[in-house]
Order: sequence, then structure tokens, then C-alpha cells
Amino acid sequence: MLKYIRDELVSMTDKGNYQTFTSSLIPGCNNIIGVRQPALKKYAKQLVKENEDFRKLLTEPDLYYEETLLRGYIIGMGTAKEKDFDKALEDLKKFVPLIDNWAVNDGFCVEFRIMDKYRQEFLPFLEKCILSEDEFEARAGLIMLLDHYIKVDADGNKKPRMKKVMLEDIGMCGENNKKEEQGMYIDKILLLVNRDFSSNGYYTQMAAGWLLAECFVTFPLDTWRYLTDKENMKLDNVSYKKAIRKICESLTPDDEVKKVVRELA
Repeated sequence: MLKYIRDELVSMTDKGNYQTFTSSLIPGCNNIIGVRQPALKKYAKQLVKENEDFRKLLTEPDLYYEETLLRGYIIGMGTAKEKDFDKALEDLKKFVPLIDNWAVNDGFCVEFRIMDKYRQEFLPFLEKCILSEDEFEARAGLIMLLDHYIKVDADGNKKPRMKKVMLEDIGMCGENNKKEEQGMYIDKILLLVNRDFSSNGYYTQMAAGWLLAECFVTFPLDTWRYLTDKENMKLDNVSYKKAIRKICESLTPDDEVKKVVRELA
């Protein structure tokens, strides 16, 4: 990151124990100076507003965790403003290899909002990420699906998660005449997550479980069918159990649904 930006970040360091707190949440990350995320996002917004060519801000390598996270925010905000798919894809390809912890990964993914405009176009790159053996490259693909693809209905409109998932929503009340809601990407998501992530490591497996839990509370019937199709299940056992746990931790499924979900583990 450019020196004047790094100096500004150092001046923004929280004077309390935020550096220690953040370090405790990101094991192995030893280059944290302690700047709060709202401050980072505000600074990124300012930099993008003041610099028409935001990429000129990103020519130097990063020293601190906050610099890489700021880089991700600048790319997310800058590409959303620019609305150019080809340039955004190149930015994405350059940034993903820089990700080495879950916090940078997840902070960047949610802010890469241009993906909402070009979902179909970005899918091939996300597929490549998810098939990678690299822990955070695969996690990036999974979390991008979670942030930008799950909550899309058959017409391409945003669909919120359900207010409550009942037994009838997963087809467990005998004759079920309730109309099944269709999602534009749910089948594709379930296909992509259906692989063994054992060699990727903890943070990829956590992402796979989290992704499936969000699928369940948005399109419960499709996800229930996937979770119960053991014959075609390729997902590793650790990721599967994390999905079950996160579904049961959610407030959306009712107690009866959680009971039958627990029996799957």
C-alpha cells in the first residue's frame, strides 16, 4: 500500500486493546495494527471518491492486515462504481491470492457488490476457486456464493431467508401441497458444494457448512433433499456436520425441524 495510506492507517489505530482483540480472532495473523472495520470502510469510500483511478492506490505491496483488508474494500467499492465486468474480474483474480485469513476473505467477499450485477459472468471463476486445493481460494468461492447467489429467486430478484422453517417446508407433513419456491442458483450452489474439502482445511470446511446452513434457511426443501441424499453425497463428513450444527444454531428452523436435522449427523 502507498506510504501515505499506510501512515494514515497507523494514525487510525485504536488506542484501546482492539489490536489484541482482533489478533485473538485471527490465529496466525501477526501483522495487525488495530484499526476498526467501520473506520477502514469509511477511509476506503473516501479514497475511491477522491481518486478516479482507484487502481493507482494499489500498486505497492501490503505490510499490515488492515492494508490488505482496505485493498479489498477499495476494489469492492471501486469496481461497483465503475461497473466494468472485465476489469473487475482481473481485480478479483489479483486479490484472491492475497487472502490468507478468514477476516480478509469474508470482509472482501461481502463488499464485492459488482458480482450482484454480473452473477452469471463471474460463475466460471468461482467454480475454479471452489475446486482449488488452496484453503482461502476455495473459501473465497464459497463465501461469494453465500453473499451474492443464494438469496436470488427464479426471476433474479433478491429473496430473504425464511422467517421460520417448519416441517412442511422440508416435505415432512404427509401430503404437502405447499408451492415450492424456486431459486435461480440453488441447484448450482448445491452442485458446487458437493465435494470433499478435507484437504482444504478448517476454514474451507467452515465455509461449506455455513453456505449449506444459509441455503437451508432460504430454500429448505432443495437443501433438505441434498442433505438426505447420502447415496450421491460427496461432501466430507466434517463439512457436513458443520452444516448440521449451524442449521441447528440458527433461529429460523423451528424445534421440530432441528430435531430431524440433528438425526442426520
